[in-house]
Amino acid sequence: MFNECSSLPDINALQNWNVSKGNNFEGMFMGCSSLSDINALQNWNVSNGNNFSYMFCKCSSLSDIKGLQNWNVSNGNNFSDMFFNSSSLSDIKPLQNWNVSNGNNFSYMFYGCSSLSDITTLQNWNVSNGNNFSFMFFRCLSLSDIKALENWNVSNGNNFAGMFSFCSSLSEIKALQNWNVSKGIYYINMFNGCSLLSDIQGLQNWNVSNGNDFSYMFCRCSSLSDIKALENWNVSNGNNFSYMFCRCSSLSDIQGLQNWNVSNGNDFSYMFCRCSSLSDIKALENWNVSNGNDFSDMFYECSSLSDKKALQNWNIPNGNNFSDIFNG
Repeated sequence: MFNECSSLPDINALQNWNVSKGNNFEGMFMGCSSLSDINALQNWNVSNGNNFSYMFCKCSSLSDIKGLQNWNVSNGNNFSDMFFNSSSLSDIKPLQNWNVSNGNNFSYMFYGCSSLSDITTLQNWNVSNGNNFSFMFFRCLSLSDIKALENWNVSNGNNFAGMFSFCSSLSEIKALQNWNVSKGIYYINMFNGCSLLSDIQGLQNWNVSNGNDFSYMFCRCSSLSDIKALENWNVSNGNNFSYMFCRCSSLSDIQGLQNWNVSNGNDFSYMFCRCSSLSDIKALENWNVSNGNDFSDMFYECSSLSDKKALQNWNIPNGNNFSDIFNG
């Protein structure tokens, strides 16, 4: 309705609107980059609304959302991209009593909220019907504490792609230790770019047996040196491991991967690319990579790696791309 009204500074004229029969609010204020205050919406009855996706997407000046604190969103099922790239938003306390129990899509909800550092507000959210959490907190550059998510029931989630990608202030993820991700299929980019992340013990009991895409999962986690937490992971359904640990420049010990069943994997390209501290790959000597076809740049610029004998017995009948596998 007001999509890309980039010069619109306030919406006070809407405060007495009766939207009680409205069900679709998708993209209503999308791209209203001058809008900073939405208090005019505080008395809106949105109880029939089911689609709130993109509603305040790209509202880059939006910092005050007190107008939403009494909203009844209990019929809402789609909250995707709702605050996408609302880069000035730092306080989401008005959302603490939201009933999102019918929500199934939370993807990209706080994507690019680079000023957001405190998500305590979300600790009591019931997301048990959620299936898509992809890129939910992508590029939340100021987010360092995710303890509020420790009791989240994500048991119906199947897509966790990019959920915390480029949360560059995040150093540990213990809050995720009790998450039931047994239905998860997509883990691509999940922690990509979490450059301060050094402790992943919170993932040690994760059941990722249904996962098929693990590409870029820990890519650019340059502080990550210990991946022992992954030693019991069942990745037997995984087919894509490309870039998984690419640019993990502090990673020197990969013993945690020695019992991994990667027999269904077909793409291992760039998996350990630029892991400049990696000197020992003996943990991989018994890997069954017989279905792998792309091994390009797998150990590209692993400058500390001098002994490659561990791979001498690899059976790679389907391999067709080995370009620059040990280059550098």
